[in-house]
Amino acid sequence: MKNLVKIIIICFFIVSSFTLADDTNKNLTNVYKLLQEKKFEEGIKNLHILCEKNDIDAQLLYSKILFSGDLTPQDFQNSYFWAFSALLGGQKKSSNILKKLSEYLTEKQIEEITINVRTFLEKRAFAKDRRAVIQIAKLYEKFTEPPDMVNAYTWYNIAVAKGIKTAKSKRDEILDKLNEKELLDAQTISIKLFKKIND
Repeated sequence: MKNLVKIIIICFFIVSSFTLADDTNKNLTNVYKLLQEKKFEEGIKNLHILCEKNDIDAQLLYSKILFSGDLTPQDFQNSYFWAFSALLGGQKKSSNILKKLSEYLTEKQIEEITINVRTFLEKRAFAKDRRAVIQIAKLYEKFTEPPDMVNAYTWYNIAVAKGIKTAKSKRDEILDKLNEKELLDAQTISIKLFKKIND
């Protein structure tokens, strides 16, 4: 417990040394303050709220806390869920905890978590969360067996239309892997989803 509190305090000082230009960073800094002040229940509650808003830094921290079980009971499934979402959002440090968690979870459990993450991200995408659009595309491209290139293209196509420049090269790369029918299906679906997201 003392070690975790020390880690949290160190993380607080690291985070507070960065510019706090947006509300998300301020909110995460507030979580670190609450944890430093040993207001664990309030800190965890605020951390969970940030995770639900798809803050990948909060998701990684919450995943670590759920894995350690020091401030809240261990919960490997939820730890995996938040670490996986963070990884899809670009938080590469999440891969370490996912590797550890895969030793404790069955393939079936991981499949169910993947479905739940996809559902969570789709809700976020329909709530106009641009990051979630890319996360879903990555999930289909890299974390389904076999890779679902039709859905990956669909979501990268939406991402490009939403102005996410980094998605263009990925969309065009997948484009060459689809046949005419798959491409037509993917574009039809992406047009429908894009309209739904923009409504």
